[in-house]
Amino acid sequence: MYRQMLKRQKFLRAQIEECLRIIDAAPPGKLEVHKNNSSSKWFIKPDNGPRTYLPKSETETAKRLAEKRIALSRLSLLEKELRSTEMYLKHYPKEAEIIGLSQKEILFTELITPQPTLPWHLQPFNSNPAFPEKLQHPSLSGHKLRSKSERLIDMQLFYRKIPFRYECELKLGGTIFYPDFTFFNERTGEFKYWEHFGIMDSSQYKRKAFDKTEFYISNDMIPGEDVFFTYETANAPLTITTVDRIIDYIADWLSL
Repeated sequence: MYRQMLKRQKFLRAQIEECLRIIDAAPPGKLEVHKNNSSSKWFIKPDNGPRTYLPKSETETAKRLAEKRIALSRLSLLEKELRSTEMYLKHYPKEAEIIGLSQKEILFTELITPQPTLPWHLQPFNSNPAFPEKLQHPSLSGHKLRSKSERLIDMQLFYRKIPFRYECELKLGGTIFYPDFTFFNERTGEFKYWEHFGIMDSSQYKRKAFDKTEFYISNDMIPGEDVFFTYETANAPLTITTVDRIIDYIADWLSL
């Protein structure tokens, strides 16, 4: 807008100069035209004194006085617009002021402009810090898992487009631990969990698995509804049928 006004100012000044040139070059006095039906008469009205008749033979004089009359009318409007334009340019903010305002606006706009929110499963969360060197089984989801069976579960969840977190921190009964898989229903605000116990041949591991299962139950979590448990031994590995059956339940719960 500022540049447009500068161009307009330049144009107006040129037009005013042209009007002044026409006025200065014209004969003295003011042309008056009186029409009577189809005929007209010309008169010259001096600044002081009575008007005089201008014969048709003085067509060139009449033409120059007509141009003068038009130029005088235009001059008034052009000068008025020029004054308005120059007032606008005089009070238009300086470039440094505009830049400074823009920088301030950025600071405050960040507070009032809604920021895009990442889906729940992609938001940062506290994950299991223990034994990171055991995360040796990469999945197409981008996760690294602790076992091949966990990778199977992870990949099936990923293929089925089920949002989940792997080993997300859970505070339950004053204790912090990390379920293998966590699910969240954003419509209802409910969570579900999935624990896979993969070395049930080991009596020590089996004892820990039973303790964890009992801990969930003691905190009012119902197996098969709030928390899912899957198990395997060397002779009875986890099957994709078992995995898909649980994923079907979770998908229905999420209405996917």
